[in-house]
Amino acid sequence: MKLNLLGFLPAVVLLVASAASFAEPSAATQPAVAELAGRAPVRLIFDTDMDSDCDDAGALGILHAMADQKEVELLAVMLSSFEAHSAECADAINKYYGRQVPIGRPSAPAPSYKSNYTKAVADACPHDVIADKPGPDAVDLYRQILQRADDHTITVVTVGDMTNLAKLMDDPKDVALVKAKVKIWVCMGGNFIGKPAKDDLKLGNNNFTVDSKATYKAITQWPGPIVFAGREVCSVPSGLAVGSRLAETPENNPVRIAYAAYHGGKVKARHPADLVAVLYAVRGLRDYWDAESAGAMDLQKDMTFTWRYDLNRPMGYLLKKKVDGQPNDRQIEKTIEELLIRPPSQHAATAK
Repeated sequence: MKLNLLGFLPAVVLLVASAASFAEPSAATQPAVAELAGRAPVRLIFDTDMDSDCDDAGALGILHAMADQKEVELLAVMLSSFEAHSAECADAINKYYGRQVPIGRPSAPAPSYKSNYTKAVADACPHDVIADKPGPDAVDLYRQILQRADDHTITVVTVGDMTNLAKLMDDPKDVALVKAKVKIWVCMGGNFIGKPAKDDLKLGNNNFTVDSKATYKAITQWPGPIVFAGREVCSVPSGLAVGSRLAETPENNPVRIAYAAYHGGKVKARHPADLVAVLYAVRGLRDYWDAESAGAMDLQKDMTFTWRYDLNRPMGYLLKKKVDGQPNDRQIEKTIEELLIRPPSQHAATAK
């Protein structure tokens, strides 16, 4: 059943779906900022593991590119991993784009994967965060941001483990805060086509399975709307790949360095899972995707799940949109690549 997210019943979801009503992208390489005149930027918290896969770095890069175009206000980067250099890597990307963005770090227990790119970025790029010095606790930073926010104005995007969100579910006061302040949670993860009940378990390093207890708590107890960007839309099985054009960007671009280090020294394309999630969170469906907005995920503790149409929770998942009978994969790739290679805006270009 394919429905536009405007079919979501909760009014709060309509605020996100309305992003799909932006003017059509211009024929120019980058859409004009004027197209977004009068539209408030999406106020967004980016929650990432920033360790095992370079698409986390790419996602943060295109968030900054969209921030340069006044489409999004990046409120914080939350880390869900204890990886040694993830905070330095995230800060280096923020600094390259000329922004000071608070970085929340996880508290124990939290997972950690070895990374083959975060140290390369930290070693090559300027950053202010120091790996072995404590920074703001991610859950505390969530509270601070949400307490200051107007009701239903915050978009949360998770492209890693759900450790931080699960910890927010521990305290009823925090649950009430999330319900009041968060407009939507966009979650990169899940398999929704074929046999989703087993695919996640077979894939191993997956956003659902790494910290499965946190995943179960966050998804089953979350008090507001959730939209999933599943693997068949944006990850390995999707047939999408982006990042090769980063070779056109300056050698000191930390996102370029991340992709090169991930691939053993050469800039190559990678699936755009995390980048799709943040693109949707900022721009909505537009003409990029369709969405299933009836039913809800029935998640089990072993991370198997089914999508049940008899459940009444505000959930949905992205579907590929077909043009002339074919998925518009090349349009998605082109849109993301153009954001990836977009240089920092003039106010940020002098960041060293």
